[in-house]
Amino acid sequence: FAVILGFSMVGCSSMSPTVDGKTHVYSLKQHCPALLEMSVGQTLELTLPENPTTGYIWQVVEPQNILKVEEIYRQDQGKSQPPMVGTGGQKQFIFTALQPGEEWIHVKHGRSWEQNPVDEWRCRVRIS
Repeated sequence: FAVILGFSMVGCSSMSPTVDGKTHVYSLKQHCPALLEMSVGQTLELTLPENPTTGYIWQVVEPQNILKVEEIYRQDQGKSQPPMVGTGGQKQFIFTALQPGEEWIHVKHGRSWEQNPVDEWRCRVRIS
């Protein structure tokens, strides 16, 4: 019984992987906890696969009021190869906590002219 309880408690934890104790790092395959606790000045970095030449891009769905959002796209390429048209890459969102409060981070992957996203990622954040 103790082992089962221990595993269930780990699943409810609001801990996330951090690089330096202040940066929470996620990818598409990593789910955000039910509520991610952050402090003012901390960041959440979300890295997602993207190929904008197909029309499918990652976008922030809801405007952010207490988080600053930066977007960076890096094309995948070999060390000795120049960038090539049609090659995919990685979209990185950097959300920086600006002030206390609670907010949803919601990004979707799709074409701007289509209603239904192909994929999405959400995270509820509380900043103190």
